[in-house]
Formats: sequence, structure tokens, C-alpha cells
Amino acid sequence: MKTAMITALISLLVFASCSTQVEPFKYGTDICYNCKMGIIDPKFGGELVTKKGKNYKFDDVGCMVRYLKSGLLEQKDIAQTAVINFEKQNDFINVNKAIFAASDAIRSPMNFNAAAFSSKDAADKFLADKPGKELNWNELYNKIE
Repeated sequence: MKTAMITALISLLVFASCSTQVEPFKYGTDICYNCKMGIIDPKFGGELVTKKGKNYKFDDVGCMVRYLKSGLLEQKDIAQTAVINFEKQNDFINVNKAIFAASDAIRSPMNFNAAAFSSKDAADKFLADKPGKELNWNELYNKIE
């Protein structure tokens, strides 16, 4: 009985520590993994989560793209790639489901000037009176050098 309890406890600890879920940002405490600036703007950011449960946080989607393009983390090792919903603090959206508004009217932390939205309607509404365009993840990824 004691051995079964110890085994169950160890299993619980192993699986709990290997979560592949995004972690909410701790604004003013978390640091961008790419540029090393503090994460302070709740409208921007992104997060990569590896299959082993390591979280990489970014203050701007451009920092996340540059890190991905660096090759320091292989795509096969990534469980999740998510961005912050511009309209809701700590609401993460899978990058393949997000619609990005790219505009000089957007002032993102590292001046990549792109914001993520959960729907095309939300991005359309945001861009209605601003110059800019909508992009999907692949288009945004390829636009950033």
C-alpha cells in the first residue's frame, strides 16, 4: 500500500511539472526570452511551450518570430505557439487561429506593430479607421526578418 502511494505521488509530480499549457504572464516580473525586456503591456506578447513543458515568453510577437527563426528551438519540440489577444489580458490564442492586424497605428513593445485578434470581425473593427492590413500567422511570420 505504501509503495503504491509513493508511486502515485511521484507520477503526479512528474506529470504536473510537464504541463504543455501556456502560463499567464506576470506583468512587470516576466522577461522576454528574446530581447530580455520586461513584459509589461497586456495587449501584446506570445508564448512557446515545449513538449517537455518549458515556457518561453515574449513581449512582442516579433520577438517570438525572431526566436523561432533563430533555430535554437526545433519546431518538432514545440507543443504550443500562442499569442495574446489584443482585446483581453492573458487570453492566449493559437497562432494558427489568430488574425493579426499590422499597422503603424499599433505601438507594440518592440515596434513590430502587429496585434492578435481572436476573429476576423474583431480585426476588421480595429482596422476600420486605421491604415494597415490583416495577416494570418504564416504571412506575419514571413514578413518579420
